[in-house]
Amino acid sequence: MPAGSTNGIAWIAAGTPDPRQPSLLLIHGAGGNSSAWWQQFAAFAPYRHVIAYDLAGFGRSASLPMGVDLTVAMVGAALDVLAANGVQRADVVCQSLGGWTGLRLALARPDLVNRLILCCTLAGIAHPPGVQAFHQAATRMDARGPAALGLTPAFEAREPAKALLYRQIGAANPPLDPALGVALFAPGMLIPPSALSGLDMPVHLIMGEADPIWPPASLHAMLAAVPGAAEHVIPAAGHSPYFEQPAEFNSLLAACLS
Repeated sequence: MPAGSTNGIAWIAAGTPDPRQPSLLLIHGAGGNSSAWWQQFAAFAPYRHVIAYDLAGFGRSASLPMGVDLTVAMVGAALDVLAANGVQRADVVCQSLGGWTGLRLALARPDLVNRLILCCTLAGIAHPPGVQAFHQAATRMDARGPAALGLTPAFEAREPAKALLYRQIGAANPPLDPALGVALFAPGMLIPPSALSGLDMPVHLIMGEADPIWPPASLHAMLAAVPGAAEHVIPAAGHSPYFEQPAEFNSLLAACLS
């Protein structure tokens, strides 16, 4: 599997870019890194070009310098990874924290984003129910941040080995910087919902029915200004359906990408 690092951002890829088909760019959440997408690589890499990268300060990627503009850095990292892999067009799939990057990439470079798939994420939108839901969930988090609520108790009991793997993937990250959460929810960082009306690519929001961070009701209508935006709920899924229910998630994702 090809791997590399571009301007301090580590990435992995499988396959070769095909001008007849967009590449698939996977952007992880705060509980993971590029390795968390192993079940999506297994499902999609046999027939399309797939890339995942470590967000700044996660996995093998360098942390952001002090004082950097967070939006510029997020978009810049994604652009660097796409350029390093020769990608002209991509379907962008974002989990939780990754939604902050994916949405801003779609707004800044719609020429590069073929489809945007937001998964269990507020995506940095100034949607009051979603902001409130996160702050309520934060009272139940520990030093791991959202990763503390990443798995449902039922999954932990049913799949202890995979639950351990999830925690080990997260343990490969440096300690979560508490300042990141503050910065992500700063008023100047949140995007007004009305600003999304210019998105002209297909946009899908995948939610977990039992997500303890962003229950479906907290995200419902968040994308009302986006023409044709679609909402999907995976039954009994928590905050990490891509990991806990890969068959259901991958099937739904394939439908969103078709």
